[in-house]
Amino acid sequence: MVALVVPFLIYELILFVACYIIVEYGQKYLYDEAPPSQGLRVALGSLILAALLTKTRSNFATMFTDDIAWTVLQAIVWSGVFILVFRFQPWHGLGFGVATMLVLVGLSTIAVDSLTVRTRSGDRIDTSVPVRPPPRRPSYSAPKPVAPDPKP
Repeated sequence: MVALVVPFLIYELILFVACYIIVEYGQKYLYDEAPPSQGLRVALGSLILAALLTKTRSNFATMFTDDIAWTVLQAIVWSGVFILVFRFQPWHGLGFGVATMLVLVGLSTIAVDSLTVRTRSGDRIDTSVPVRPPPRRPSYSAPKPVAPDPKP
């Protein structure tokens, strides 16, 4: 239970602050007005996004390779939240949603992993594996020493 609640709260805090800043300034500069009950909208949207991030636990290492299906689903959900909940126009919501997702998903997961993982990075290094030599030789050869020229 704690393994789900702590990451959710960390995601919620990070996403609420970031989404509030984006919605505040985005609505101000694009439309010259803020939507009614902006704080509640941002709280609802960040709850949805934090729940999705808690479920997927995406990171930069696998976001575009092994977990591409989750990344596409997140892009759709983030765009939907920015359009329907935060009340951006569709093209603006799509742009803000995907850009925010690309920045915040990896960074917030780094924060969650650093605050919740109990092992240190030094513990994960396997020292029993011997170090292998490089797979190829260097492309240059070392200069040969030059013998001094004998004087006649």
